[in-house]
Amino acid sequence: MKKIPTIYLMHGFIGCGKTTVAKQIQKETGAILLTHDDFMIKEYGRNPEDFSKARFDIIDEKIKSIAKEEIAKGNSVIMDYGFWEKETRKKYFKWAKNLTSDVQFLAVQCDIEIAKQRALKRTEDDLTQFVINEEIFSDRLKRFEPMTKEESQKEEYQTKFFKT
Repeated sequence: MKKIPTIYLMHGFIGCGKTTVAKQIQKETGAILLTHDDFMIKEYGRNPEDFSKARFDIIDEKIKSIAKEEIAKGNSVIMDYGFWEKETRKKYFKWAKNLTSDVQFLAVQCDIEIAKQRALKRTEDDLTQFVINEEIFSDRLKRFEPMTKEESQKEEYQTKFFKT
């Protein structure tokens, strides 16, 4: 019997540990890891101030195309995006459900000050990652809508919550 491929949708804010959890899931399951940030950096550089919605959408379509191809081959996929807004989560969940019946949100949560310190340190230590300073962090935090257990149940998401 052929295993149904899974789409894992990584939810969480900058610095909360999404990619760390995603890499662990990849190691455990063999799923293909698609990290939106990596595609953006490769195409447009490290500075989030240079990213427009149009640029984000180009990368989004590229990743969705890759994910669709991998699911069609029977491979599971991890979409390491963040899914910051409720409406975005709904949209992607519906999209993913059209590809496979096994769609899971992995919601990674941590104290916001810890997340900020991780992001600032990563910027300082790793020149291959996004430049995140306090201003960018605070600006992006205004758009972040954390997933709650109530939202997960209401929308009938299969969700695993992680604290880092």
